[in-house]
Amino acid sequence: MELKNIVLHHIKREENQSPELNISDHLLDNTDNIVKEFVSKLIKNFGAKNPTYGEFHEDVLAYPFQNLVQDYRLDEDFLEFSKESMKLLEKEIQVPQAKGGYVVFTHYKHNDAEFLITIMLDKAEQFTINDESLDIKKLKTLDIDKLARANRINLYKWENGDDLYLSFIKGTRDVSSYFQKFIGNTDLTSSKKNSQNLKDAISKYMRSENFTDEQKEKANREIAEYLQRQFDNKQDVEVNSVSAHLNPDNPLSFINYIQNDDDLEVSGNYRLSRKADFNIFHRAKITGNGFKVEFEKNLIRKGKVIREGNDLIFKDLNKDELDKQFEV
Repeated sequence: MELKNIVLHHIKREENQSPELNISDHLLDNTDNIVKEFVSKLIKNFGAKNPTYGEFHEDVLAYPFQNLVQDYRLDEDFLEFSKESMKLLEKEIQVPQAKGGYVVFTHYKHNDAEFLITIMLDKAEQFTINDESLDIKKLKTLDIDKLARANRINLYKWENGDDLYLSFIKGTRDVSSYFQKFIGNTDLTSSKKNSQNLKDAISKYMRSENFTDEQKEKANREIAEYLQRQFDNKQDVEVNSVSAHLNPDNPLSFINYIQNDDDLEVSGNYRLSRKADFNIFHRAKITGNGFKVEFEKNLIRKGKVIREGNDLIFKDLNKDELDKQFEV
């Protein structure tokens, strides 16, 4: 990880009171080992929260944060970018019950891609011990383990028009919705794209864990049933639940796997729009020279579709329909 720029500001606000900005006049030292360790932990904790993927709102006038990022990419004035961003946050935080916090803007490079993270942190009380007197005192520290308000832009993907360039932590919606509005991010990545990414990650995980064919069939069936329930109940698909279905004996195994693989972009939660968007979990599709075969995977379990080597056999088909297709 190459740390390019980092700055820390503070926005003070008690419930129902006007916010007050405490703006830093300098960037933090990006060569300082403590600062670099701080950023490394922030990045790790961000990934551990299973962020959701999306994109900026298309209305750049109503959501101008993205314009500020573009300006920074042109003039490279990180401090000015962060100051103007704090002015936007000051406007959006004026909602009931919203409190202030410490705002960290960080620009870093990892694996040839550049990222811009915006995170709000709170203080937490911890205890410290004086080794000489053995007295216990309270100490207020930045709580980097709890990231309810955080956003990350993959600058390379965004500037090249790719999907999934924006990742963010939703947090508690009634508290942190102002932060989502400040950034202007929306979870508009299609449920089909999210489902495909989830399927790819599951397949890769199964290979790494040497799942047997029987284990694969059982896990895929249970996940497909879970997705169907979430779709019918109009509830989000939660990657934590998928992980538990995938490996009941170690329900965090899949979560840990995707968090440690930078190539996997799986949303922590997303809403299914159409049943067709998750067909890949319950339907099989085989194409070849002059044909395309598609069927429900549960027909394999029922013995209606049988594989013999490279041959596929369908059983108990409708005779009239077959007669129509085989008429000369």
